[in-house]
Amino acid sequence: MPTLISRDEALARIRAEGGAPPCLMCAIRDRQVGATVAVFEDDDILVLLPRYVRRWGHVVVMPRAHVVTYTGVTPALWARMNADALKAARMLERLRSPLRIYITSTGSSAGELAQTSMHLHVHVIPLFDDHDRPADVFSWQGGVLVGEPVEWEALRAEYARAWQTTA
Repeated sequence: MPTLISRDEALARIRAEGGAPPCLMCAIRDRQVGATVAVFEDDDILVLLPRYVRRWGHVVVMPRAHVVTYTGVTPALWARMNADALKAARMLERLRSPLRIYITSTGSSAGELAQTSMHLHVHVIPLFDDHDRPADVFSWQGGVLVGEPVEWEALRAEYARAWQTTA
């Protein structure tokens, strides 16, 4: 079962795993900051389970290319990211039956900030509590969930199998 830790502890763990890379998402892509829990990857896209989450089962879709602004992303790459975010949402609906799913991009062209990255990416977050609001889901003030390696691997394996059969 995932464990709730404080925002400060999560940030300390992230720093201990990889310091303060110029781009956290590129460091995750390149496996330079702790384990990267990849559900799917190809030459253009990485679909992963972020290891510090507000809601268990959260998925991130990111381009492999370092893109930091919407004007810097090609329409084709943006369409691909959104198609994969839709696929992730459909997968979550089928596997988890959430009440709803948030799909959002929270990148920051201002640079690396706590809880976000300048590298464009899309969050796909299953919600199970009818009282969940964006402020609850996108803030780490209430702490974050972390899992043990065996929990991450079980979730990754389940999602990777489902990814192959989700349209």
